[in-house]
Amino acid sequence: MIISLKEELGMDTSYKIDLSRIQKAQDVFERFRRDMISDRDKAGAIQAFEFSYEVSWRLMKRVLELQGLDVGSPKDTFRKAVHEKLIDDPEIWFDFQKKRNLTTHTYNEENVELIISIFDIFSQEMDKLIQRLKPFT
Repeated sequence: MIISLKEELGMDTSYKIDLSRIQKAQDVFERFRRDMISDRDKAGAIQAFEFSYEVSWRLMKRVLELQGLDVGSPKDTFRKAVHEKLIDDPEIWFDFQKKRNLTTHTYNEENVELIISIFDIFSQEMDKLIQRLKPFT
């Protein structure tokens, strides 16, 4: 008898999620973050980060809700996502949330640089998240 990873971990196997949106968001983010030459490029990369962050946390929330968990805010989602092994460290995602909140203040060059400074780790964490979501597809 073959047992899937979801079954082995005791997860509900009666639903599937679609990763196409998060994968497309990641592709756009990666394209923008690699070519940040002008201020316009940076603005595009920040907007791509903003969208990718939103898609990521909302997809985590959806998976947790499908698992029967009651989830509210992004912080609540990140805390519970650690217990469900979707992410490793909620503090990293709390920092992404702080940087996401700064995106409304990109007229300040200091904020732009703060946001851009987390792009490498965000890219890595997004990769890990997508890999961990694959058993749910």
